[in-house]
Amino acid sequence: MEERCRESGLAITVQRRVIIEALSERSDHPSADQLYEAVRGRLRGISRTTVYRVLETLVGIGVVQKISNPEAKARFDADTVRHHHLYCSRCQKIQDLSDPALDTIVLPTAGLGGFAITDFSINFSGLCPACRSFQSP
Repeated sequence: MEERCRESGLAITVQRRVIIEALSERSDHPSADQLYEAVRGRLRGISRTTVYRVLETLVGIGVVQKISNPEAKARFDADTVRHHHLYCSRCQKIQDLSDPALDTIVLPTAGLGGFAITDFSINFSGLCPACRSFQSP
């Protein structure tokens, strides 16, 4: 990610490096607040606002993707290769789903009002195994 930042003309500040490292170490698609909690112990004086700004900058240059989800909190993912997500509607856990069949879906071309689809990802909602085990019959 750091190399792609440099290629985009973005300096690798201490704050950016710490946030990139923290995000790269995770696979749980953390929110900005979760990343802030993870990095504030590593870098004294970092603010929540800085974490939000750095994440939005990384999204803007395409090295991080922002994932939409029903809880309406932005969640972030360092993996920008097309993949899909499973979202637990009870505990809000998000996990990756790689299924080649989903990547071959024929995209609509009619009725788009001139809109050209360039990429897609699919988010499935349901219950993770842990939450299913607590579900009453």
